Amino acid sequence: MSKLFLGGVSPNTTEQTIRDVFNRFGEVSDAVVMRDRGFGFVTFRDQEGADKALREATQEIDGQRIDVKPAQGKGGGKGGGGGGGGKGDGGSRGPATDKVFVGGLPQDCSDDKIRDYFEQYGTIVDSVVMKDRETNRSRGFGFVQFDSPDPVDKVMDDYKNHKIEGKWVEVKRSVPRDQMPTPAPDNRGGGRDSRSGGGGGGGRRLVQFGIVSYSHAGLA
Repeated sequence: MSKLFLGGVSPNTTEQTIRDVFNRFGEVSDAVVMRDRGFGFVTFRDQEGADKALREATQEIDGQRIDVKPAQGKGGGKGGGGGGGGKGDGGSRGPATDKVFVGGLPQDCSDDKIRDYFEQYGTIVDSVVMKDRETNRSRGFGFVQFDSPDPVDKVMDDYKNHKIEGKWVEVKRSVPRDQMPTPAPDNRGGGRDSRSGGGGGGGRRLVQFGIVSYSHAGLA
């Protein structure tokens, strides 16, 4: 089975809606919507369906622009890369980075709000809430960049405790793709692992649910 990460999902979107949208690419075996956190997952019965969906990597669902990416987490089960409800290391192992991905932001969260919250951990050089380019609505996630990797370690140490406007938000280390360590081309053939992170390789070191290629000007 092949699992895809869906970024920027509206809190109004249901799992049945996800199934209805993605069934045109192939048989959907599972759909998960993390409504409070702005993302979801869709799992196809076979790889062909996932490949077809990835060819149309931007979808519009319930008026929200959705990014479709491979879910490069721990594997095939439901929520297999979601990071748990505030449990786990939150991606604390991996390459040093000065940038943090912040997921599950409140819909009215501004750049200043995430800056005000995270500046307790260190000096911030940039912060951004990603917005839909057409509607200018928040897509439910953003990035914070510090002046060194040390504050990121402190942020990850408090993984279970981050709340903005009373809402728990999920933090992940954000490492540019070109700085990710190259996984060893051993099991299951080098071609697949080098492209997808191989579950236990680069993708797993970076994040647990496939946020590998998000970037924006000033934070890349």
